[in-house]
Amino acid sequence: MIKALSLLFLFFTSCIAPKVNVVQPTFSTIYKNSYSGNEKSGYVHVTNNEDYIKLIESLKIDESEFNKLVTVNFKENDIIILYQGQKNTGGYSIDVSSIHWEKDILLVKKNETFPEAGKPVTMAITNPYCITIIPKAKSLIIE
Repeated sequence: MIKALSLLFLFFTSCIAPKVNVVQPTFSTIYKNSYSGNEKSGYVHVTNNEDYIKLIESLKIDESEFNKLVTVNFKENDIIILYQGQKNTGGYSIDVSSIHWEKDILLVKKNETFPEAGKPVTMAITNPYCITIIPKAKSLIIE
C-alpha cells in the first residue's frame, strides 16, 4: 500500500510543468508626425545606422528633433517606421500598441486613429507616421 501511494505521489508530482517566466519585449515610439510621411500605408524595417540616417533625412525632420533620433543602439535594437498613408484631413495618427515574440517572429500590433465623425478637423493633406525602437528581429509581422 505504501509503495502504491509513493508511486502515485511520484506520478502526479512529476507531471507538473515548471513555471516559465516570459519576458515581454519592450518598444519605444520615439517620434510621431502627420507630415512628410509616405503616400502609401506600410512600414519600413531598419536594421543599421546608415540606412536609418538616410531615411530620417528623407522625412524632413526638424534639426532639433533629428539630433534626438540618431542615438539608436543597432547592436540590440532595430527601428520600424509605420506609415498610415496619405489622408485628406487631419485627425489621423498611427502608433505601435504592443509587440510580442511568436517563435522567431516579432509580431507588432499597430493602433490607427481616425477623426471622429462630425468633429472639426484640419483641412490639410497629411501623411501620419511613427518611428519606433524594437528589439533586434530577423522577421516581423505588422498586425
